[in-house]
Amino acid sequence: MCLATPVKVLKLDQNKATVDALGKENEVDVSLLNKVKIGDYLYASNGLAIKKVTRSDAEKVLELIKNWNDK
Repeated sequence: MCLATPVKVLKLDQNKATVDALGKENEVDVSLLNKVKIGDYLYASNGLAIKKVTRSDAEKVLELIKNWNDK
């Protein structure tokens, strides 16, 4: 089972996005999504963006992950 985590889009190049994934830059394929923009938050798993998410929801999930990792 895979877990999709929130990422923030930093750069776009056609169907590829450079994203901030928990403080690390990764590249994800955004071809399944419409109108992705720099600054958008997405759920991504295994190099594939699967859904747009609001900043508020992304920040809540990222805070949960941070708290989980701190234990």
